[in-house]
Amino acid sequence: MTKWLVLVLVVLLGGCSQGLSGTWSDAMGMVNYTFQRDGKVTVEMLGKAQQTTYTRQDDRLQVKVPGTQSEAVEFTVNADGSLQGPMGVRLQKQDK
Repeated sequence: MTKWLVLVLVVLLGGCSQGLSGTWSDAMGMVNYTFQRDGKVTVEMLGKAQQTTYTRQDDRLQVKVPGTQSEAVEFTVNADGSLQGPMGVRLQKQDK
């Protein structure tokens, strides 16, 4: 019984992870966001890559604008795993 309880707790805690892992990009492939579970993200636009940080709370994701202290771009994490951003930007997770 104790083994099952421990297994259930491990699975539940693993599912609560707020970090993302992988690459999301727009339909045209012009913008890529590569997330690491430790809160770092590499943003690549038009061949130029910059590293910054992100935070996630529930279905809200904030990516710090590279080179700024407090500005952030906010995304909504949709039920299908895509990210909905400002001005209609939609990012889909890429399989690698």
